[in-house]
Amino acid sequence: MAKLNDQTIKEQELINRQEESGNEVLCLMKIGFFFHAYNAGAYALARVMNYRVARKVRRSGLEMMTAGFPSEKLPSVLESITAAGGRILSQTDDCVKFTGIDYTSDGIVVIEKEKKVKVLGSDEPFHESELAKMIRSYDLLHSTPLDAITFIGRLQALVSQ
Repeated sequence: MAKLNDQTIKEQELINRQEESGNEVLCLMKIGFFFHAYNAGAYALARVMNYRVARKVRRSGLEMMTAGFPSEKLPSVLESITAAGGRILSQTDDCVKFTGIDYTSDGIVVIEKEKKVKVLGSDEPFHESELAKMIRSYDLLHSTPLDAITFIGRLQALVSQ
């Protein structure tokens, strides 16, 4: 299993705290120059601000829903939370706790980002789903070991790291 980094631990702790409160107390956490909301908090933020929620999978395998905004937008986000009937419970430099906003999951606000892979010798990105389609369509059952090795070599030559 992959090692958890400090940011992933903070994200998981925040998610756990929200869930322990029955998702009644939601949090915005500052990471770098952005505030992020996770899982229930992300849905609440999306409803209040008309943002989209993105599904993120960390290297550790932890999957979460997230929404965020630049830190200079914090005052307008806090205004929008209170205007929507929410209440700010506490605020520090790196964390805002709020309550009173609908946090139920909603597939409509979720965006699924498709990864793009850079292809050697091309300025055009190659969608990960196209690569997966090539791999799935490869007829391994009717290939010799040499054919399979050649196919892997073509894939490696196609995609740069």
